[in-house]
Amino acid sequence: MESYKLELHPVRGQAHVCLFRNVTNAPELRQRLINQDATMACALVNAELVINPFHVMLAANRAAHDEKHNQLKTHNINSEIVFDFSSTIHISQSLKRFGIEDTTTDIIAVKLGGTSEEAIAFMKDNIKGDVVALDQLDQIRDLKRIQKYYQTGDVKEDPVKLMQLVAGAMALKGL
Repeated sequence: MESYKLELHPVRGQAHVCLFRNVTNAPELRQRLINQDATMACALVNAELVINPFHVMLAANRAAHDEKHNQLKTHNINSEIVFDFSSTIHISQSLKRFGIEDTTTDIIAVKLGGTSEEAIAFMKDNIKGDVVALDQLDQIRDLKRIQKYYQTGDVKEDPVKLMQLVAGAMALKGL
């Protein structure tokens, strides 16, 4: 797990980002999210659609900004983080694409606020899988699907160029 300071929103606390592999309870987690279980206090993102930690922080910062200005489009900041991965304004489509499915085995968990120890304890208590280093995203990410969802065209498997295009698409959402 890695923790990052939300530079523009220091009052919100840090963003704690953890990559889980071989997750066995995705159906239960998904059902809790659908039921809007308030005890599920973290965002769960399909890791196949995450380029790198910067990608996560773009979504987390935008969600923190929207929360600060009372502009959340979803029911809480955790679902807002998942929604903010998308370049479209369609909430249900965004949550389906970037959220977890019953068959998801690789999950990025994002928890805002609290200490690193509290965050990792919460995540490990709720997500049944192996905690691995975030650099394993290189092995997990599906560049073809990312290109398709962000409509970037063919960037010849170049994650740096793709991240630039994705950041632009995320920033222009809603304009």
